[in-house]
Amino acid sequence: MKFYFQLTVFTALIFLLWLPAFALDQVPEVDSGTLNKWISEKRELVLIDVGSQGDFTEGHIAGSTSVPLTKDFIEQIKRLPKEKTYVITCPSGSRSLRAAKGMIENGFEKVYNLKGGIADWIRKGFKVNRGNL
Repeated sequence: MKFYFQLTVFTALIFLLWLPAFALDQVPEVDSGTLNKWISEKRELVLIDVGSQGDFTEGHIAGSTSVPLTKDFIEQIKRLPKEKTYVITCPSGSRSLRAAKGMIENGFEKVYNLKGGIADWIRKGFKVNRGNL
């Protein structure tokens, strides 16, 4: 009987530890090639770069708005129209994944994370803007 109790507790613990990672997997991602195609097709997209201001200055996709992922990020994005399509970027795709998840949790329906971030965008040979433009 003790064994089954321990097994149940162990299984529940594993599930609880795994659940946050599973939730992040539910964020839709777009790869660099597809995003470049969407931009070329002039789709209506809102590009948000959640990297630091320094990251943004080092390189960002043309048309991106810098909204660093800070403690007030959710308050800032709550003012945005929820019906638009958003692509969230950062240098590696990690912060943007967390930001996209936060947006989805706050009622945004069309949110994509740039898979691999700006680093992948550059690796694929796509242009970035430098500076605060």
